Amino acid sequence: MKTLIIENDIYLAQSISNKLIDKGYECVISKDTNLKIDNSSFFDVILISYDTCSKNCAGIIKQFPDSIVIMMIKYINDDTFTKMFKAGIHDYIIKPLIVDELIRKVEHYKQFIRLQREAIFYKNYFEFIEGMLNTPFPFTYNLPFIIRSSSQRSADIYAMRYARLKNIHFNFLSLKNINWQDILKFDNRISETIYLTGLEHIRRNERDELLSKLHKQNVIFSFISQEEIPFSNIVDISMPQNGIDLNGGIIPIKEYEKMVITKYENLYSDIELAKELGISRKSLWEKRKRYGIVKQRKHTK
Repeated sequence: MKTLIIENDIYLAQSISNKLIDKGYECVISKDTNLKIDNSSFFDVILISYDTCSKNCAGIIKQFPDSIVIMMIKYINDDTFTKMFKAGIHDYIIKPLIVDELIRKVEHYKQFIRLQREAIFYKNYFEFIEGMLNTPFPFTYNLPFIIRSSSQRSADIYAMRYARLKNIHFNFLSLKNINWQDILKFDNRISETIYLTGLEHIRRNERDELLSKLHKQNVIFSFISQEEIPFSNIVDISMPQNGIDLNGGIIPIKEYEKMVITKYENLYSDIELAKELGISRKSLWEKRKRYGIVKQRKHTK
């Protein structure tokens, strides 16, 4: 990071510069009280001694609205404090100063700016996806509730919009990556809100037991299926004609059959799965053989 140090005490300026250089900063030192800087120049950090440029400090600060500006002052009054904050400084430090404390302030604001830019990036990304999907505005349901959707991405956006509306944060858990029984081992009362995805990946009896145990907890569930599910609080944002998430593409019927059989073969018996597909059990067996699908047997404990 490029740093401008405006200080007429050369010993102090050099001490600050040496510390920053050790941390990978590039430093420029100036003691010119009538400092003139090219408008094309940019500094990530500006460290200004009020004594050095008391008459034009505000002007220099306003030249760099995107820089981290820290004022070095001997005392606090309206000129050194109030006016400088109005001009745009981030912080100040009292002289005589401890160089390590000044560096700590610089590092703090460096981290703050990074997190701020990161937050803006993810906010913009979320709003971009949100606009593309046209996800409905969330109702103010009380927790827990289930989001039924034809797309995992739509369910995720709905959950995120709910979190922003209610000003809450949640932890992400997926039943694809964690055993449903392990969730039941959590504390009797879940203090933090959880967004639990993948209800469609466990069997119906397991699902019913999980929901019955968590029916008073701070949980948002996602359920990417049109199957009936007994629960008192369900928001349905699915589109029946899009019962499975195809990631925005059109696929051949054979690929669709293969995807459905692979995805749901461990959730339904062969008789149930064949019925859902509108084919015979023999036809289901033939399709497995044709597509090279080897049915995974569940291990019994």
